[in-house]
Amino acid sequence: MGCRASGFCYFAPAVNPPSTKSTSDIMVSETKTFTGGTMKDPEAVIVPLADKIDEYVLKLGYSNAHVLGVLVQLLTLGKVRVDFRDYSERLQLVSLNDRMARTEAVEIFDRHMLAMRRKEEPTSLLATQKIVVQPPKANLPRVK
Repeated sequence: MGCRASGFCYFAPAVNPPSTKSTSDIMVSETKTFTGGTMKDPEAVIVPLADKIDEYVLKLGYSNAHVLGVLVQLLTLGKVRVDFRDYSERLQLVSLNDRMARTEAVEIFDRHMLAMRRKEEPTSLLATQKIVVQPPKANLPRVK
């Protein structure tokens, strides 16, 4: 809190430093429940958040808003349930200390997506390729 000479006092909110966590540092407990009628108790598997994001990006679309929505809810509330046709997944943060504000969650998602794009870029950007696509020759019957 600060005060000016005029007697006006103001409160300056503390600015949180940007999160230094990465998606591979955050561990998630994943429990799958199949809807096909299997009565077996679901087992929880612990996986890095990076693996779940990569899986969901492949299933739901490259930079799909659904993936962002799942990630934001998981990182802000600590748990989320995702329903697919054949099964449901319940994701929960292993450590509740990994919860964060929505802006930090979006920033982590953006950093992960940027890293994914960099991995997909060709290693030799200087190489030039020549690709020629030619239509096949039509073998038309000859008219006499």
